[in-house]
Amino acid sequence: MKLIELIGILFNPEKLEKLIRALGLDTDSEALLVYMREDLYITADIQIFEVEETEDELLFEKDGIKYIQLFPIDHIQNLIEFDLNMKNKRFSETQIAERLLEYRKHNA
Repeated sequence: MKLIELIGILFNPEKLEKLIRALGLDTDSEALLVYMREDLYITADIQIFEVEETEDELLFEKDGIKYIQLFPIDHIQNLIEFDLNMKNKRFSETQIAERLLEYRKHNA
């Protein structure tokens, strides 16, 4: 999955719950964290991990694959809605993903 795809799911509770179940993640986890495979690029594959597995590390390795934490899911939702003020403003998923990555690289 790519970040652009996740953006389209984040504000649809049914789709987000379906994704979390499909990934076998614990909905009771303290936090679900979005990691990008290898680097913070818009085309990078993403993976969602429970905070209990990654211990909230910014850099995480699993099965020989290096991941870089983007943000927790709830933080991404808050950024889009409040800090970046992009929710329901006719921005494309690509534009939102680009702004999130820019924010992560320069402000986080």
